[in-house]
Amino acid sequence: KKTRGKELSGDQIKRNKEISSVRVRVEHAIGSIKRMKIVRNECRLRKEKILDKVFATCAGLHNFRLMAKPFLYEI
Repeated sequence: KKTRGKELSGDQIKRNKEISSVRVRVEHAIGSIKRMKIVRNECRLRKEKILDKVFATCAGLHNFRLMAKPFLYEI
């Protein structure tokens, strides 16, 4: 991030673009996971680590959907 009144160097601009390209992919993945209502809404389950397990399950389903997508279009 540039400071007030100064410009970024070429290396800093390049590094910021690399960081932002990774950030975009992460944000899209999180948004795709949050399509599932159990992750999007407030969950009142207070058992130990249940929320982590729910999110991990939804992330696994997201990854499965991404892996299965090319096969769906082959038919």
